[in-house]
Amino acid sequence: MRRLSVLGLMALLFLGVAPPAEAAEGGFTRVDSYVQSQRDRTRAPGLAYAVVRGEQVIHQRTWGKDGNGAPVTPRTPFLIGSLAKPVTAMAVMRLAEEGRIALDGLVTTHLPWFRPSGAGADGITVRHLLTHTSGISERDGYLRSDRYDNEPGAIGRLARSLAGIRLIETPGARHEYSDANYMLLAAVVEHVAERPFGDHLRETVLEPLGMTGAITDARIAARAGLAPGHRYFFGRPQPYAPPFDTSGVPYGYLGATLDDLGRFTAAQLGAPQTVVSPEGIRQMHAGTAAVRDAHRYGLGWRDDAFDDLGIRTVWHAGATPSYHSIVVLAPERNLAVVVQHNVYGVQSDELLNATAFGALRILLGAEPQPSGADPLLGYLLAGLGVTAVGLGAAVAWSLFRLARPRSARTRSRRRMLLSGVLTASACLLLAAVTYAVLPGQVATDLRQVLLFAPDAGRLMVAVTALALLLAGLRAAATVQMVAAAPAVESDISSGLPRWRRSCPRPLRPAELPPPPHIPGTTRTRRRGPRGHRAPGSYRPRM
Repeated sequence: MRRLSVLGLMALLFLGVAPPAEAAEGGFTRVDSYVQSQRDRTRAPGLAYAVVRGEQVIHQRTWGKDGNGAPVTPRTPFLIGSLAKPVTAMAVMRLAEEGRIALDGLVTTHLPWFRPSGAGADGITVRHLLTHTSGISERDGYLRSDRYDNEPGAIGRLARSLAGIRLIETPGARHEYSDANYMLLAAVVEHVAERPFGDHLRETVLEPLGMTGAITDARIAARAGLAPGHRYFFGRPQPYAPPFDTSGVPYGYLGATLDDLGRFTAAQLGAPQTVVSPEGIRQMHAGTAAVRDAHRYGLGWRDDAFDDLGIRTVWHAGATPSYHSIVVLAPERNLAVVVQHNVYGVQSDELLNATAFGALRILLGAEPQPSGADPLLGYLLAGLGVTAVGLGAAVAWSLFRLARPRSARTRSRRRMLLSGVLTASACLLLAAVTYAVLPGQVATDLRQVLLFAPDAGRLMVAVTALALLLAGLRAAATVQMVAAAPAVESDISSGLPRWRRSCPRPLRPAELPPPPHIPGTTRTRRRGPRGHRAPGSYRPRM
């Protein structure tokens, strides 16, 4: 590693380029220290990173172990997540430069079965798909991703599931990131190339760039020894080994080593390659779709900037449920950083990305910006945990009461029935909100939550199950209590204050029975107090 760094510095001096401050001191000690500290913060079991200057990798380091316990090396394969999108975009751009695809041509030219609905649905172009401006929602992409389909024709089947999709926006109106766009792009490539997407990608992009360790299907993944990654479970990384997903290669399940990404990144900075022309690379990097502020999306790349430094950045990050990768370029400085982690969690997304951004800022002579894990998931876990405990206690109490029912003499049937219906309805509403509404707030469903945030997902399942169980128990208890309650109780005590429900109402004077007849007396009818007619009174005969 030391020799590689020295050779990189010699190359910089030979080219007459002023090296970064840290490199000028003879090494990458500060960058390495920062990356290592970030690894400690993220608890990543394994990490690999590289610094690319122009046409070559000038520094790389690895730490930790893979999911099988083997040391991480520059040749250890990682899944690169959505960093696969710039690779897919490169394959599309090559076909465009060959004249086989028109970037502004209609998608239906290549996919006649693709018939979405909505305003302007017949006007979606290849460029719209590349820039995520097709009008397809983020949710529609999430709902179809991570299928783990490795059978022949997997990519085509996945794309066809979008055939009648409804657009949420007119194509070209605004940017909405969605994996569905790159599912369709892969189907376009397969139609034009007349062969499986993975085979075409390997022959026209990966092998020409020297990415010999790349993984494009389950067979290659097994041969390359792709190890399990890790997911966070209540803050601690746990091994997770789902199947490979051939259908997901175009948008997120491409595999690559650090050496592979180093070569891919060098190609973005101008290293000689035969895949896409330099003008094509510049066109891919140029942001045309506004995301927010200065952040724009190009053809598979994010066009952004370090605002405080006035330095443009081009980058893309990606993740699967158990891996994370990011490439950040500073094109005008001819510099880039690559970072790979074998762990991922949605709450740590910003922290994982910050490793690459902070390293690049150090190389540019600046300080890393503060970063941290998103606290929202922690709040969600706390709320779900408290709710689950409360529901569990309520379930236990309901079971106890079903086994040992209490006397219902002090409550009317109507009140017992109303209370039971309200409680059961509240439990059913809580189950529906937890199962469907809560995941929908992040444009996904419970299946995706279980994949990317298993702790939150399992708590959601627990809350849903306990709420449904409690609803059933409350309904059973209500039926039991109503059946056991005496009918007269409702007639006598409904509507009375609670302190009088156990006591019969005293009879009014008009309701009193007449006294028995006393011989030797005469019964007379008189008015009682407050205008009531007394039932009868007696006086002696005269």
